[in-house]
Amino acid sequence: MNLSLTFTDWIILAIVMVGSLSYGMYMAYRKKAGRNSSNFFLGGRSIKWPVIGASLFATNIGAEHLVGLSGDAYRYGLSAGLVELTTVITLGFSCALLFPAYFKNKLFTIPEFLELRYHRHARTFFSGLMLIISIMTKLAFTLFAGALVLNSVLGWNIMSTIFYIGLIVAIFTIIGGFTAVAYTDSIQTIIMIAGASIMMFIGLNKAGGFNGLMEKVPEMMSVVKPYDDPVYPFWGILATAFYAGIFYWGIDQVNVQRVLAAPDLKNARWGAMFATLLKLLPIFIFALPGVIAFALFPGELQGDQTKQTFVLLLDRLLPAGLKGLLLASLLAALITSLIGVLNSVSTLFVRDFIVEFRPDFPEKKQVATGRIAILAVTLLGIGAAYLVYKNEEGLYKYLQTISAYLVVPVFPAIFFGVTSKRVTYKAAVVSVLAGIILATIFVIDQLLGPETGKQIFPFLHYKLTLNFGYRALWAELFLTAILFTVSAFTEKTDPAKLEITTIDYSKKIAPFEGLKDWRLQLLVLIIITLLILFWLS
Repeated sequence: MNLSLTFTDWIILAIVMVGSLSYGMYMAYRKKAGRNSSNFFLGGRSIKWPVIGASLFATNIGAEHLVGLSGDAYRYGLSAGLVELTTVITLGFSCALLFPAYFKNKLFTIPEFLELRYHRHARTFFSGLMLIISIMTKLAFTLFAGALVLNSVLGWNIMSTIFYIGLIVAIFTIIGGFTAVAYTDSIQTIIMIAGASIMMFIGLNKAGGFNGLMEKVPEMMSVVKPYDDPVYPFWGILATAFYAGIFYWGIDQVNVQRVLAAPDLKNARWGAMFATLLKLLPIFIFALPGVIAFALFPGELQGDQTKQTFVLLLDRLLPAGLKGLLLASLLAALITSLIGVLNSVSTLFVRDFIVEFRPDFPEKKQVATGRIAILAVTLLGIGAAYLVYKNEEGLYKYLQTISAYLVVPVFPAIFFGVTSKRVTYKAAVVSVLAGIILATIFVIDQLLGPETGKQIFPFLHYKLTLNFGYRALWAELFLTAILFTVSAFTEKTDPAKLEITTIDYSKKIAPFEGLKDWRLQLLVLIIITLLILFWLS
């Protein structure tokens, strides 16, 4: 399905892309992004909360949301977007429990925290795992989603397009560093929301509004699916939020690096709340258009073809000019999201594998090594994108599934390492090793397909183990039990370590700061989220 773009579309596309990226590069030059490691990896720790919030949103909302979420909504309805509404839980927990520990220790990377809490080996292991997760999910997924759209527009070979996108983005990241992506994100967030909103309103008008959708496709308009739904069960998705979501927003280096770039904890929390507010939008501006496409063009896309839902909407609904704007917003989302991942993984490599073992490694060499790492990781991401290319179960579902499985081994050790003084290093090791075994079984079962997987792993195919959310939840409960059981029989952690890494529950709760208090902001966001859930149930 090739799009027909007018001269006006190309002009708008060029203006938006060149303008937004040039602004990012200008800010990188102005703030001397390559002067030292702090500037290159964290923007000099001077990024204010509006930019932090926009960057968190833009990094999360890449091409996979515009393409993947609309495609899965075409197949499964609004339930595909339910996970977007769990951010109020996950970022709330992160603001309350995790971010204070990070800022207390002035971290560059989350693995640094694990060295402080447990052992040097914990840092190295987790950093390596984070590199794998970033490459196998975010990087691969985003590369493919962007290539899919360019294939639809220009007819280019998908894998060739993935290679060229990766190379171009790598060059941009090598030059601009974190500062470029943060400020580019702030512009792209506006463009993405504006463009997607226009598509949503035009689509709603064509479909007869919400009432028209409720008449045409009532089964697609609810976010609440039964507990035994094999794809997006309501309780399964909520379960996912309590481990995969907290991991994603509060532990994953790609996202937490934006928080660490803030000058203080207050700006970090305000930025997180701003991102939470923005995350209320995707179910309407990204998932709802997929339902609209199903209502307007029922049965036109089948199976793997649903990956073309976004392109179908562009082609059928939008006039000249607006096609260019929507395409620009998608490409901008693609680029900024990729830049964020590449910058984060280069930070992990340099800080946790180079500086960790060579503390005297010069600042300029850190930046240079980070740039080389960006190029190497890009090539690995291109290879991983091929796996996404071959997956036929839905883009967004692929991301959620693999992400949920990969975080299984480490979440209990990290989360309870912050929240409990009882957890020991040896217990964390045992828990992680057991988690690796479980996660390996889950991923193998996923890759084999339901029929083959059922024969080899029948215990994973009961109603309350079939969905990835339930599987990983049971695994996390099991690993948590192992963690605390082994902790009870192993050597206790040095109190000096616990003092700087765990929550001190004896301290008084910080006084209320009025309208500026992040806790009030969170309460308002919780109420809004509950109202949306009630409306769409």
